Amino acid sequence: MIGHWVRVTPKRGTGRGLRKAFLAVCCVVAVSAPATAASVESGVAAYERGDYFRAVQQWRPLAERGDPKAQTALGLAYYHGQGVPQDYGEAVVWYRRASEQGYAYAQGLLGYLYFQGQGVHQDYMDAYFWLNLAVAGLPPGRERELAITRRGYVQTQLSPNELHTVQERAAQWRPAPAVPEDVQ
Repeated sequence: MIGHWVRVTPKRGTGRGLRKAFLAVCCVVAVSAPATAASVESGVAAYERGDYFRAVQQWRPLAERGDPKAQTALGLAYYHGQGVPQDYGEAVVWYRRASEQGYAYAQGLLGYLYFQGQGVHQDYMDAYFWLNLAVAGLPPGRERELAITRRGYVQTQLSPNELHTVQERAAQWRPAPAVPEDVQ
């Protein structure tokens, strides 16, 4: 999805792989959003043409109004520095907003950033928490398998007590309603 589990930044000359991964996630975002699919899809179409700035213009208003699919797409743009300056911290902001609403794809991405310590302090308990929620919410397929693999690795970094604590936290977690940016 966003690169190899251990190494996010690809070797020189492999940018095509990252672009394909980004497109795959954007397509998942677009097709899973029937109410706003046309707007998210128009951003994906702009992205596919290489017009990253236009893609961000399409996603930002939706993201600011609380659309978790647009928030995830915008987070991906910040993560990869496409259409906006690369900023892992800003990617975390947008992934978190979508994650808190229960959007499983964003939860997997946020968990990954906690694991890597990109845009946040490295925190295996938070990584496990978000990856666990992603696994519970993702449909069967490649993204879910990736989240399972990542969660399994993170689990090896936790003590039994930490694992128990974070599993209880995940069991009690409930998604929050979307709050438009101008209300926050």
